[in-house]
Amino acid sequence: MKVAKFGGSSVADAAQFKKVRSIVEASADRRIVVVSAAGKSSEESIKVTDLLMAVEKLRDAGEDYQPTFNHIERRFIGIRDALGLNVAIENDLQKIERLIPTCTYDYLVSRGEFLTAKLMADFLGFQFLDAARFLVYDGHTVNYGESINRLRDFLSANSRIVVPGFYGVDEAGEIHVMARGGGDVSGAIMANLVDADLYENWTDVSGIKMADPRIVDHSRRISELTYDELQELSYMGVSVFQEEAIKPVAERQIPIAILNTNHPEEDGTLVEGTVRRDPNQLVTGVAGKKDYVIISIQKYQLNKRFDVMAKVFSEIQAFNVPFEYVSSGTDSFSFLAKRSQLAGKLGAILAALKKCGLDRVKLEKDIALVAAVSHELGSRPANAGKILDLLNDSQIKVHLVIQEGSDIKVVFGVANEDYEKTIKKIYRDVNLKAKKLRMAI
Repeated sequence: MKVAKFGGSSVADAAQFKKVRSIVEASADRRIVVVSAAGKSSEESIKVTDLLMAVEKLRDAGEDYQPTFNHIERRFIGIRDALGLNVAIENDLQKIERLIPTCTYDYLVSRGEFLTAKLMADFLGFQFLDAARFLVYDGHTVNYGESINRLRDFLSANSRIVVPGFYGVDEAGEIHVMARGGGDVSGAIMANLVDADLYENWTDVSGIKMADPRIVDHSRRISELTYDELQELSYMGVSVFQEEAIKPVAERQIPIAILNTNHPEEDGTLVEGTVRRDPNQLVTGVAGKKDYVIISIQKYQLNKRFDVMAKVFSEIQAFNVPFEYVSSGTDSFSFLAKRSQLAGKLGAILAALKKCGLDRVKLEKDIALVAAVSHELGSRPANAGKILDLLNDSQIKVHLVIQEGSDIKVVFGVANEDYEKTIKKIYRDVNLKAKKLRMAI
């Protein structure tokens, strides 16, 4: 059995609904469909979820939200009518409208998925199953045991269902939404609950590229990835697949297929526990993020000065900034954070660190992090040095290198202005020279 999740661009309008039906009907094994809320289309420049969030903000500000909600109504009724469906979506819209003055944020913003799934179920001739009837959260964690027990009441051997993504319920039965992009997570959780043979993630791109195609023209598609490689690439900025969606399927070793709704005939990316790969392919993928700040501290034998490190961490934690920590030597340690997350706190953080009895506090701004990802890097750590040599040969100044012995990625900190150049260099040169690198190790 396959669980097929369709993202917002795949269900944006009636034409996209028809593409989804063609895909679902092409395989009898696609018996569980999970959908996001209707996204952007050629006629609609704003996602339904963003419109619902706008309604909530207008409501809370005491302003008129009715024109925005009327637009949402017209959009869903328009899809229904264009498809010639009979589902009375007006009843659901009227209920939502009545509840807007008093409902929670989670309830309101989840209605996009709810309404899209209702229309899709009717269009496919499947049963609509509200996620609120079975998907239970303990805080921010899925209660798999309770969710499976509840789901059993709705499934039979021949069940064909459509489920809205992005939300479930808490222990009190109130709607609980996930973070944005939670539709991917919902699909993965659903695949876990039914122990699917395959989890298909249908989006608007044909799999994952080795590098951002906005930076590298005609970037090659990655045909196969491991769960770990996908996790690292997602964390480092590849937005095709939500990072939190990997664990639910990886736990059951359910393969993931990342496919294109607009071009279902094209191959995508298959993700499994292990893959077979060309031995000369040193780097599987390259990804990165810009606008970081690096704060480096130094003190003689800092690795032995637990009293100093305890004071440093105490000062850092007081600012509630999500720093990443990197040991950069016997005498030094580095803290990394997105510039946007510092929110005017940088000066105060530096002042606090300078009171910790350190020999030196160094600040580097406008730093980009570029990661080369591959299991080959974990099995052959010396390859990271070879990649560094290639960057040095291109006169790219590397401010920081991060690689732990068991990691499958190596991260290079470079200036923002060298970000694109670094990605292009790794993409174009590293795998081409992989054979020589292997001979040199």
